[in-house]
Amino acid sequence: MKTDMPKAEEYSLMESLESKNGRLGLGDSRVVLMTEQAYAFLLQVINEHAPQAIKYAFYDMGYRVGQELMGTLKDRADDPERAFKYFVETFRQAGYGDITVTSFDLSKPEARLRGTNLFESGLAKQSGIYRSPRTVDHYSRGMFAGFMSVLLGREVVCEEMACEFRGDGACEFIILPFST
Repeated sequence: MKTDMPKAEEYSLMESLESKNGRLGLGDSRVVLMTEQAYAFLLQVINEHAPQAIKYAFYDMGYRVGQELMGTLKDRADDPERAFKYFVETFRQAGYGDITVTSFDLSKPEARLRGTNLFESGLAKQSGIYRSPRTVDHYSRGMFAGFMSVLLGREVVCEEMACEFRGDGACEFIILPFST
């Protein structure tokens, strides 16, 4: 089931931001803007010093950010599905890419997302660190998993099943419970 996003008049990330005394904030968190080129440089530097860390470090960083975002958005919705919709809308409005929820089923629990123009896929070629087609949206999938883990009160994992960088029509993600 495709879920409806919050209407633009219901929620604006820009209205939630506050700039005061040289600090841009979202709730209690400081927001720092980074250009695409700066992010590409970050990828290049990490690749030069610890290439094996990119996939795991960016997933973990995204996971932690997703957890933090859940904290800032938890009061915006009275149910988990609505909270997840606000998270997806925040992701979009923050410029990470155009993402839609294609399914959301708490009984499994499972969520599926489809995205185009995700910043990581767009920057993968620019950074020049990848020599072969692959899934590259590690930070984004970490964000999805972190947010959903807090939302459900249990650890989940997010896998990228398709990626624009490797030539797929869109990036596709599935979020499932973590099992040992």
